[in-house]
Amino acid sequence: MSLIGTFIDIFDSIFRRSSPEVQRKQLLKKMDVEIQGFSPMICKSGYLQPNFGEAIFTLYKNCGILDRLFIETVSTNDLPRRHRFEAQLVITGYNAEDQEIVSELQFQNRKDDILAEFNNSERIYIHQRHLLDKILKDLNSEQFKKIDRDILMLRQLVDFCHYNYVPFMQLFDSNFVPADSTYTPAYSEVDVGKAINLLEDLYYQLYGLNISNSTGAAVLALYRLRRCADLEPSEKNSILGNLKKINYIIKQVLQPEKLKAIIRYFRADPNYEPAVAQYTGSPRQEFATMLQSKFDSDEQRIKSEIQDEKLTQEIQTLFPENGLEKVQGYNQDYSEKLQAETPLSFQWILPIRVLKTFEKQYISDGVKALLDDIVIEGFFNNSTYKTSFSQIVYAAINADQDFYAFENSFSMNEKNSIAVMEGYIKDSRKDKSFYTRLEKMVVTVNNEAHNLLQTHVTNLWALHKELGELLADAKKPSSEIIQNLKVLLLSSRNKDRTNLLDYQFPNWKIFFEIMKNYVIINTSDVKNEQKK
Repeated sequence: MSLIGTFIDIFDSIFRRSSPEVQRKQLLKKMDVEIQGFSPMICKSGYLQPNFGEAIFTLYKNCGILDRLFIETVSTNDLPRRHRFEAQLVITGYNAEDQEIVSELQFQNRKDDILAEFNNSERIYIHQRHLLDKILKDLNSEQFKKIDRDILMLRQLVDFCHYNYVPFMQLFDSNFVPADSTYTPAYSEVDVGKAINLLEDLYYQLYGLNISNSTGAAVLALYRLRRCADLEPSEKNSILGNLKKINYIIKQVLQPEKLKAIIRYFRADPNYEPAVAQYTGSPRQEFATMLQSKFDSDEQRIKSEIQDEKLTQEIQTLFPENGLEKVQGYNQDYSEKLQAETPLSFQWILPIRVLKTFEKQYISDGVKALLDDIVIEGFFNNSTYKTSFSQIVYAAINADQDFYAFENSFSMNEKNSIAVMEGYIKDSRKDKSFYTRLEKMVVTVNNEAHNLLQTHVTNLWALHKELGELLADAKKPSSEIIQNLKVLLLSSRNKDRTNLLDYQFPNWKIFFEIMKNYVIINTSDVKNEQKK
C-alpha cells in the first residue's frame, strides 16, 4: 500500500469511523489478517495455497471410496433403494424381539401364519395389525428420533462424498488425471477468483457436516447390508480410516468458517452468506409410511392369493382341456415388476383371465351364431321381451370388443401404456412425484379391470337365466316364448351348436361360483316379464 493510501486509511479511521464503507474496509482488513493466520496456511494474498490442494486431494481419495458404497445403497439416484437401506438402518434401533416382529410382518411370513390357522384367519389378521401398531408406536421414542438425525447427517455425508473434486484438483495441477490412481499431484497456487464458484459449492455441501461415531456405525452397517456379511477387522479399520481422514480435513484444515471467510473476503462483503444445503424430513416417518403401506397392500395380496388358490379345482373343472387365456398388459409378469419396487400390484389378474377364457370357450363363435339366429329368425310372442333378450345376447356376443379395448389400452401411447408405467417406476427412483403418478395409474387400471369384470359377469348372469329358460322351453311340446324355437335349435345348421350349448350349460354355474368371489351377482329370484 502506498504512503498516501496509508494516510487515507488513518484519516478515515479517525474522522469517518462511523461510515459504513469505512467499517466494511476495516472488517475486510481484519478478515485478511485472520486468513493469513490460518494454520495450516490455505490462503495467502488472494491465492489458495498448496496445503489447500493437498486437503482437496485427501477428500478426493477418501470420499471416492465411500461414494462407491453410497451409489449402491443410499444414493439419491435410486430413491426406493435408498429408502430400503435406510429402513434397515432404522430397524437397527429395535431390540432383538422387535426386530423379530418386523421379520414376522414380511409378506411370506404373514401368509404362512394365515394358512397355518386358516379357520381363525380374521384373528390372525387382527393380531398382525396389533404387532404393526407396536412397531410404529416405538418409532416415537427418543432413540428413534436420534436415528432420524443420524440418517439426515448420513444423507449429507453421501452428498459430500459425491461432490466432484476433479475440477478443484485440476486448478491446482492442470495435468491431474482422475483415471490414474498412481498419479501424484504437483500443487501450484490458485487465484481465489478462479476458484470462487468451486469454493461456494464446497461450502454448500460442507456446512453443518458432522461425522460422529453414529455416522461411522451407519456406514459400517451399510457395508454389511450390501455384502450380506460381517466385515473383517482390517476392512472395518480401513473404512473408519477413510472417515477419520475426511473428518480431520473438515475439522482442522477446511473448516466451514475458514471457507466462508475466504469467500467473503473475495466478494468484498463481510456480511455475505453463501448458500448451504438443507437436510429436512424424517427418515423414521418415511419408514413408518412405507411399512404401513406395504402392510396394507400385502394384506390385500394375501387375501387375493389365498382366494385364487382355493379356486384352483373349480377352474380346472371349468376348463379341463386348455389352460387360462393370457391377457395382454394386465398380467402377472407386469404385476411382479410393480411388486419388485413398489407396494402396488394388479389385483384382478386371475378373474380377468377366467372371464376371458370363459367367453372364448363358452361363448364360442358357434354359440354366438346360434344366439344371433334366435334373435333374427325367432318368432317371439312378446316384442318387449325380444328387445330385452336381444340386448342381453348382443352384450355377450360383442364382449370380446370390450376385452380387445382393455388389452389394447396397455399398448404404446395408450392410456394404460405399460411403457409409461415402467417409465414411472424408473423415474420414481429419483423423484417421488413419479410414484404418485404411478400409484394413480395402477389404481385406475385396477378399477377398470374390476368394472370390466362386473359388467361382463352381470351380462352373462342375465344371459344364463334367459338360456336356462329357453333350453327348458325347448323341451316342452310347444314353446311358450318363441314359437319356432325347436325349429331354430334343431336345424341342420344349429343342431351341433345347440348340443354344445346344452352340454356346456351346467358348467356355467361353476363359473358364477368362481366369480361371486370377485364381483356382485344378483341371484335373487326376480319374476321375469310376461313372455307369452
